[in-house]
Amino acid sequence: MIIDTHLHVWTDEASRYPFAEGRQVNESATVELLNETMAEAGVDKAVIVQPIHYLYDNRYVADCLRRFPGKFAAIGLVNPKAPDAPDQLERLVKEDGFGGLRIHLARRDPPSEWATPDQDAIWQRSEDLGVGFIVYGPAARLPAVEPIIARFPNVNVVLDHIGGAPTDEEPPYPLLSNVLRMSQYPNVYVKFTPQAHKSKLPYPHEDTFPTFRRIYDAFGPQRLMWGTNFPGVLRSTGYLPALELFRTHLDFLNDTDKEWLFSRSAMKVWKFGE
Repeated sequence: MIIDTHLHVWTDEASRYPFAEGRQVNESATVELLNETMAEAGVDKAVIVQPIHYLYDNRYVADCLRRFPGKFAAIGLVNPKAPDAPDQLERLVKEDGFGGLRIHLARRDPPSEWATPDQDAIWQRSEDLGVGFIVYGPAARLPAVEPIIARFPNVNVVLDHIGGAPTDEEPPYPLLSNVLRMSQYPNVYVKFTPQAHKSKLPYPHEDTFPTFRRIYDAFGPQRLMWGTNFPGVLRSTGYLPALELFRTHLDFLNDTDKEWLFSRSAMKVWKFGE
């Protein structure tokens, strides 16, 4: 089984699913296109991440879960400062089948706001519900959320896009070290996604491989998972090449490692309609 753990979908049905704040997107990313793309590459399941275009309106992703039961898991967005944020999370989980929420460290808010004591309630609710968080943003901001990750060791946390680490740092790797330090927490996982935009070489971007290897050595294969960043990957690496990059070209991964990377780690963290 192969599971794509990082992608986004949206639709051009603007009257039914309007974008937030007047946002506009020119590329297609419908769930129908996703299904076609996954089928062509032999990918079985996927984790849909609520796109920022809809902000806190999770309806389209929720409808995708209903239309294709058992195929998708989903990560939503809620306003973390809303007084009823824990209740919103519970509704997403119990009524719509979501598997957690995304933390946006790349936004203008001070990243430390995601780890203040007023956030404990939503983390406690996550623990009670058996769901977790994914974290998106530059590696420089990871230390800001480390305190709350440490306070909730039973809540799974998955770092998007190799934790936002660069791939061209010189020793002692100050930004990558922020990612590697998170390996001390057994509840933290990392997504391996293509890093073509950080590479100076053509596909398969071998200058990025040492960074993948350092993360692998720190976390071990059982806390790694593969993702593509659909639909963005379609205009860069390509969907099937994004799979082959890790299935074929990262030669330090053995067959058992690939089982964890492509499915087993994801199945530990998320439920797919079961």
